[in-house]
Order: sequence, then C-alpha cells, then structure tokens
Amino acid sequence: MNDHTDIEFDEAPNNVLLVEDDPSDRLEVRLHLEVMGFVVYDTASSTEAREIFEQRDFSLVIIHLSALPLRGLELCRLIRASSTVPILMLTSRNEVINEEMVMAAGADDYVSKPIESKILTSRINQQIKRGQSQRAPRANILTWGALKMDLSQHSFMVNETELHLTNTEYQFLQLLMENPQRIFTRNQILEAIGVMKGLGTNQLVDTHASRLRKKIRESGGPEVISVVRSVGFRLADSRDGKKDSFPEPDLHLIEDIA
Repeated sequence: MNDHTDIEFDEAPNNVLLVEDDPSDRLEVRLHLEVMGFVVYDTASSTEAREIFEQRDFSLVIIHLSALPLRGLELCRLIRASSTVPILMLTSRNEVINEEMVMAAGADDYVSKPIESKILTSRINQQIKRGQSQRAPRANILTWGALKMDLSQHSFMVNETELHLTNTEYQFLQLLMENPQRIFTRNQILEAIGVMKGLGTNQLVDTHASRLRKKIRESGGPEVISVVRSVGFRLADSRDGKKDSFPEPDLHLIEDIA
C-alpha cells in the first residue's frame, strides 16, 4: 500500500487503536496510518486492546484477529457497548467471520483483505469525518411517535428509555427521521452512512434496516422503516406500528434509483 491522503483533524485526538495479530499486516496498516498523520497504538491481543482503549481517547478502532476471530467480534461488542467511536473491521474470505457478523457486532464498516490502499484510505477518512460530525454540537431533537433522537447528545430513546445504536444504525435512522416524507435508495443511504458502494453493499443496507426494526420493536417501539419495493426505504407511515400503509412514492423525491 502506498497511496495516502492526509486528513485534517478537529480538536479530538487523532489516536487510532489497531488490533491485528498478523505481524506483516499490522506493520503495513500501522505505517499506512502513520503516513496519514495518526498516532497508532497497536497490539495483537484483545485483552491488551481493552486496556489501551480504557486509557486513551481514540478517533478510530481497527480490528482483525485471524487466529481468534470470535475474540475480535467480542472486542468489537465490548467497545461498542461503552463508546460510539468508529470501528473498522478487517475481514478475509478464508475466515469463518463474514461481513454480516462484523456489522452485527457493532462495527461501522469493514475492509476485505487483501487490503487495497485507496479503499483503506477512503474508509478511514469516511469514519473519521463521521466521528467528527457526531462530536459537533447540535441542538436538534428529532421525534417520531415514541421515538426521540437527541443529535447534540448522540442519544436515541424509545418510550423514554435509551436504546443503544451503532454509529451506522444511528445515522441511517437519523437520515429517515430528518426526512420523514422522503424515499431513499440504497445508494443514497450508503452515501449518508459513509459506506462506499461495492459488492454486497445493497445487502448491507437491508441488514442495517432489519436490525434497526428488531431493536426498536423489542424495546416496545413501532415498526419504523418501510420498504418501498424496487425503490428503497422510508420512515414508516404509521407511528403506532399497527399498519404499514403509505401513499404511492413521490418520484420527484427519488434522485438515484438503484
């Protein structure tokens, strides 16, 4: 990898936690990050990674444990349970861990090995920018029936009870709640949540939508996302979850039909 793009940082630390048990890949990714201007804390141990994470503030966490892949997923879950820091997972086709499992564990995005420099740089920049936008003070509070999203606190509540969402889930739902009458294609959603379009990314949107529906429903909330066949997604027409009807889509609101 030898293509790099520097990124400007805000007042937040530009620390990155790199958890990689392949020595060659760890060195390669570390050098890539350092050229981009990051301060890198790297380790091959999930236990040590948790200790390092608790000691410092990080702008990004990158995880790949090929020898113990389930520990990599568990580390992702533990970090996500206590922080909204962007998490980027590295995956490989010859491993038992797939992209859907990675996203279910709370990761915001993934990069498949062998790693391409331009793709890694783009994904890192996207996640850093998303993290910065989440830290920017905003006073907006979005409500929709029993749902409440406080953008300034980066919190989400169902029936006055806080529900944890991953960064990607939060931005997906925020997009819909800010535009309740609009239909978004999969491409538009991918762009909004900071994921590059590629093989399998349409299914990624469907996975996020399904997980959001399940989380909110299990917390006593309504069916929140409607699928407009052959078009995309929109906020559900009914706020009480008792019906799933909606008017014919306004094609003027659709800019990029997948």
